[in-house]
Amino acid sequence: MIALAGALALALTGGATSSAFATTSITPAQITTGFAGSAYGSYIFNTDKTLTSGPTASASIACTGATGKTASNNVSGLNVPAVGTVGNATTTVKTVLTTTSKRIEGKSTVAGANLLGGLITAGAITSESTADKNTAGAFAGTNQTTIADLKVLGIAVNANPAANTVIDLKVPLLGSVGKVTLNGQEKRLVGTTYQVSTTALRVEILKAGLLGLKVGTDIRLGVSNVKLTPPQTGYLAGTGYGTRATLASGLIGSGPTALASVKCAGGTTSANVAGVSIPGVVSAGASVTTATGVLTPEAKSTVVNTIGGVNVLNGAIQVEAIKAETSASRAPSGGPVKLTDTSTFTNLRIAGLPAINASVAPNTVIQVPGLGQVTLHKVSKSSTTIIVTMVEIVLSQALGTLPTGSKIQIGYSNSSVGA
Repeated sequence: MIALAGALALALTGGATSSAFATTSITPAQITTGFAGSAYGSYIFNTDKTLTSGPTASASIACTGATGKTASNNVSGLNVPAVGTVGNATTTVKTVLTTTSKRIEGKSTVAGANLLGGLITAGAITSESTADKNTAGAFAGTNQTTIADLKVLGIAVNANPAANTVIDLKVPLLGSVGKVTLNGQEKRLVGTTYQVSTTALRVEILKAGLLGLKVGTDIRLGVSNVKLTPPQTGYLAGTGYGTRATLASGLIGSGPTALASVKCAGGTTSANVAGVSIPGVVSAGASVTTATGVLTPEAKSTVVNTIGGVNVLNGAIQVEAIKAETSASRAPSGGPVKLTDTSTFTNLRIAGLPAINASVAPNTVIQVPGLGQVTLHKVSKSSTTIIVTMVEIVLSQALGTLPTGSKIQIGYSNSSVGA
């Protein structure tokens, strides 16, 4: 475990260090810190993004100062052409109040993998990352990786590899085509934010030769990242996307498109796609998401998603344009969070229901034959968060690759300012 004094920017050199401080009178519950963390099962991509799979089973906790929060996810296994198979993935992120500290924990488990035609095989793959802040203000973190039954190029590898172990991927007749990194880990203090990350297994293709794989292909399995951030007047959070489909089981049938999230410390992020498709159900044009956060003069989170030319089930629902726009703000002096919704439809049409148009009231629920239950301009609020989904569909029958009970969301925005 590496300990860092929160008030000193100490360099991490890989060796264990420690610091002694006078006993303070505060309790663990009085420790001031923010939390942010994420974990996912697999993320597979290449440099030009012609191959992108994941992040799968993604779970995250956005900026918050509260302990007792948990986020989790799971997804079934997948087969990625030319890359191989990856087993079921389960992830968890949680914030904890211990007897001596406040802590954030991230964990990712992948049931197994068979990559590159059997060049790399493994049983259960697990990574865990933790970050603590104690009553003396000192940071500490841990990384842990376990990979059962791991073989690289047919050679068995220890289930608990040393930190940042690198193996040359030297294939017969081809020579070195890349590298495998096991138990990739990092602990560092960036400004006043303490970060801990662990990647159980990473494969990088650095030379041509393996059929179907481009140079720059990157395979990451078992990833967990956690952060302790400075306390703030308001913890910013928010997410937006164009479309997403979720199976009745909770598994992702089609991941979020044009996904962007508000950063804890503010700033702007954006994402866009030229076109959107959920085969057999939804087609649409370009979608753009912009997520913005500011801390002064007030803490404010704003998320805007736009998507054009939406067509659901060959004209059952048509929309010229959708804007999902939400914001949440809190004054510097504190008090209640102000939540706003300025979302709109442009030229909304529902087959057989001419009375439904762009001025439809929020939370209008209708039944569309051959499709299922449709909620238009769905709005939900808490004391700190607003969530808008402009079109939400729960399928009454199987369509395309989506089974009965699947939920489709089109035009999504949520904004939050936490304590």
